[in-house]
Amino acid sequence: MKKLKMIPLMALAVALCTQGVAQRANVPTPVILDTDVGNDIDDVLALQMLFNYEKSAKINLLGITISKSNPRVIEYVDGYCRFNKRGNIPLGYAYNGVNPEPFRYVPKTLDTLIDGKKILFPKRSIKSGLPEGFKLLRKLLANQKDHSVVMIVVGPETNIANLLNSGADEYSKLNGVDLVKKKVKLLSVMGGVYSNEFDFAEWNIEQDLKASAVVFDKWPTALVASGFELGSKLLYPHQSILNDFKDGYKHPLCVSYKVYDKMPYDRQTWDLTSVLYALEPDKNYFDLSPKGTIEIDSKGKSIFTPSENGKHTYLKIKDTEVKRTLQALVDQVVGK
Repeated sequence: MKKLKMIPLMALAVALCTQGVAQRANVPTPVILDTDVGNDIDDVLALQMLFNYEKSAKINLLGITISKSNPRVIEYVDGYCRFNKRGNIPLGYAYNGVNPEPFRYVPKTLDTLIDGKKILFPKRSIKSGLPEGFKLLRKLLANQKDHSVVMIVVGPETNIANLLNSGADEYSKLNGVDLVKKKVKLLSVMGGVYSNEFDFAEWNIEQDLKASAVVFDKWPTALVASGFELGSKLLYPHQSILNDFKDGYKHPLCVSYKVYDKMPYDRQTWDLTSVLYALEPDKNYFDLSPKGTIEIDSKGKSIFTPSENGKHTYLKIKDTEVKRTLQALVDQVVGK
């Protein structure tokens, strides 16, 4: 009789164990975004992807740091977060960052009136006293489980270099490098050129060249780079902007897209590729280079050297996967 009773007990134990593993597997991935919204429209598309991932419970977007040093970008990002019902998300700002110019779509979208009403309703501004980007990063990382955070960086790397160069503070006794090493699982960064198709310094890298060199030199965990050549092969279709969004005529993303350049145009998806790989690496949308080391030279060029012990890789894509990957990008922006 004792042996017969043990069978259901063992089955129950196995079931509970299996349930526990399943629950852990479904825990949303903690994500931090560092962005230069305003310089290109792909930042807004990437941000919308992240909000849609969060709505599907795949991620927990811990915070957003802004590397573009223009006060109106704070208002735009805050308003866009509120549009997606995330008005409480922590924001950080690079007060001495690069590119103070407002460029096109940030001020125009903020000032747009449709049916006599604004389409973005920010509550935070430069007067709100946002923390320095690297200070917010330290605070967010210190509160997360070890080796759990995915960081996505899609602009100049000012905040990230400041994080790595930071010392102990009220949030952690660890310096920046050690804090990252303890808390971050992956850095997915849009920056560099890794093919023979182009021979120039990629924009994100050269904007804050000193910061870029620091990040690629000091980053202590896995780093996956998406180069200029990758996003150039995947063009976001303007038809999606025109047709895929409910009330698209007043959707902030669609308005910003139409303001950024003369329609119709299909924009490169540079920043989007870093988001898609970071959060769905198992879907094989991209191939990875061999392991190695990426060095940023004095002119801003990204030099990759293969090495079995290297922590850096970069993304590639087969021609046969372009259509499927582009559709995945569009679906995630739209929220299908």
